[in-house]
Amino acid sequence: MTKNDIKFIQSLKQTKFRKENKMFVVEGNKLVSELLASDFKVENVLVTETWLEKFPEMAASLKSYEIVNAKQMEQMSSMVTPPGIIATAHTPSYNINPKEAENEIILALDGINDPGNLGTMIRTADWFGINKIVCSQDCADAWQAKTIQSTMGSIFRIQIIETDLKEFLLKSQQLSNSATPIYGALMEGENIFTKKIEKKNGVIIIGSESHGIREDVLPLVTSPIHIPRGNGSQTESLNASVAAGVLAYEIVRQR
Repeated sequence: MTKNDIKFIQSLKQTKFRKENKMFVVEGNKLVSELLASDFKVENVLVTETWLEKFPEMAASLKSYEIVNAKQMEQMSSMVTPPGIIATAHTPSYNINPKEAENEIILALDGINDPGNLGTMIRTADWFGINKIVCSQDCADAWQAKTIQSTMGSIFRIQIIETDLKEFLLKSQQLSNSATPIYGALMEGENIFTKKIEKKNGVIIIGSESHGIREDVLPLVTSPIHIPRGNGSQTESLNASVAAGVLAYEIVRQR
């Protein structure tokens, strides 16, 4: 492990270099195990002597790894307390065709800039069997450390792309042989718990907590929906990831 190797892994903490090199970093037993069980191309696995002593069974299951010292691990880790195992992998390239919304539910995220919220939404989508997520180009990077940690491994089972969201939604309508519903989470929308979900497909759009669904995307919403507040509630809005979970649950339940 050379100084240049360490600098390269450190550079992957920044979105710019993750995108340039099409690589990302995963830390900890749970996430590294999920990564290794996936179809992702893994570049290397780095562990400390202390980690090897603590987790001999997992170490025995690794096909290959490189031992680094504690200082090197600390330099490469994004965590306050490094877990002792890090892996680097190549970022996958997916192609989600807008026409696919004709046959399944796709989650669309408009300006979700909190990596923790994004990670939770990825994990929630995985739970409800939604395996495609379309992010606007200003969403948080799905491959940064905080987002990956928040997914608890779900990111390795979900197809995620960044694209022009308005263009994607327009194409999903144009390419569809039947009207593809585009659900938008809006305060003036129809109560999700009383609305009858007749289609078994479509797009669910979740906007950011601060701005909601943006004005250029709003006209494309064909089915405005909302989650009603409880009696006496004065809360202005739900956390975006919580709202995504509630809406996904009800739409999938009715399917």
